[in-house]
Amino acid sequence: MVDAGVIGAVIRNQRIAKGKTQEVISGLAGLDRTHYSKIERGLRSPTIETLFRIAHALDMSPHELVQEIEKALENDCL
Repeated sequence: MVDAGVIGAVIRNQRIAKGKTQEVISGLAGLDRTHYSKIERGLRSPTIETLFRIAHALDMSPHELVQEIEKALENDCL
């Protein structure tokens, strides 16, 4: 099972690496900032549509974001 906390951490790390705020990314993704914040904190799991929107807001393809999540999950399991 995929942990919402891992997904949120990966999204947060990507956002910080790109020097963007939650407000900017949530705006680009068309999401309410509080909803986006809950995703980053692992309190909500994003739908596939939301994950695609966040990936595009981060200037990533969805598969690149999913690959980063997979890497984090593999490292977490070791």
